[in-house]
Amino acid sequence: MEITGIIAEYNPFHNGHYYQIHQTKNQTNCDAVVAVISGNFTQRGQAAITDKFTRTKMALLNGVDLVLELPIPIATASAEFFASGAISLFEQSQIITSLSFGSECGNLPLLHKIATSLIHDDSSITPLVKHYLKQGLSFPRARQQALIDFLNHSYDTNHTELTEILQNPNNILGIEYIKALTKWHSSIKPFTIKREGAHYHEDCIVGSIASATAIRKALQTGDDYQSSMPSSAAQLLTVSSLPSMEKFSAFLHYKLMFSTVEDLYATWDIPKDLINTFIKHISKAPSYEELVNLSTSKTYTRSTVQRSLLRILLDLKTTDLGKLSPTIKTPYIRVLGCKKDYTWLLKALTQSATIPVITNLNKQYKTLNSLQKKWIDYELKATQLYAYATSNPRLAMSDFTQSFIIL
Repeated sequence: MEITGIIAEYNPFHNGHYYQIHQTKNQTNCDAVVAVISGNFTQRGQAAITDKFTRTKMALLNGVDLVLELPIPIATASAEFFASGAISLFEQSQIITSLSFGSECGNLPLLHKIATSLIHDDSSITPLVKHYLKQGLSFPRARQQALIDFLNHSYDTNHTELTEILQNPNNILGIEYIKALTKWHSSIKPFTIKREGAHYHEDCIVGSIASATAIRKALQTGDDYQSSMPSSAAQLLTVSSLPSMEKFSAFLHYKLMFSTVEDLYATWDIPKDLINTFIKHISKAPSYEELVNLSTSKTYTRSTVQRSLLRILLDLKTTDLGKLSPTIKTPYIRVLGCKKDYTWLLKALTQSATIPVITNLNKQYKTLNSLQKKWIDYELKATQLYAYATSNPRLAMSDFTQSFIIL
């Protein structure tokens, strides 16, 4: 049985995602496609354009056969830990045989070479990273430049091609997926589909395949976006309830002004100097956007700042989640939806998985161990925050009231 996994956000689901799924099915002749998707918040620390259950429906209507949820601590982590956590979920499912990911370059051997260098040549690359950090580059930029220097010196690699590859986010995630598969000693086979149409960061819709960034911008400005999405997905978007991170401004002011420094330092995966930056700027930043702008720097990217502020809002604690690890494990698998004709796939998952498979949180919550409950509790907080961001109180308890979707 060949079952292919895809790691995604579908924020929102668009024609490029449709293309990847159907190219994956055509090229692998797989029996099913399983997607693990972010919940109500994304890897950049932002609220998703629509809730996770709606995005699950979009995926199921357009080629995905089973949708799983990536837990909030992993879904909102940096690329390395996002990839590692997602791969751990697939690995522990024991049903995934291959991994499909989109990339700007479509060059799997070169992506594999870069990933291998990051794993096996770390002692040579780390001093170069430190050198560029001292020059004021952010960690992602410092590692990018260090890797270019190392590969140019050690291999016969084209400098221009390397630079372009390491500047594109889907290539970077692909490298992290390959790294994670290697570190997990996984039998899952990676392959890549070359990304077609608009680049990830393009913010204007041109043609039928646009970036999710451009579609989100069009939604907010009232411009046309439907030509860039399958009609079944576009019909599920509700422009009247778009989320706003600005609604969390008062919450952040309260947390940063009245929490002790020690309590803030205990937040999972935030450097202490970034905490100090938040404290320094909070009194002169009346809005969420202003706080993000004031805190973004050469050292800390906008995404890092947004992820960190979300961790503070969720009160994610190191004592609950532990130290970051290259082989961070998800403690459960939560099913968001399944195609009606693929319930055999769900049955295979529940029989094979090495961790609990949650299909009905209302019934299964009490059966979870303390670690699993802590992770789920953060998910519940995230859903409540999302309900507030969208002014949709009906979503607040949807983790308990919404059973997994069958279409």
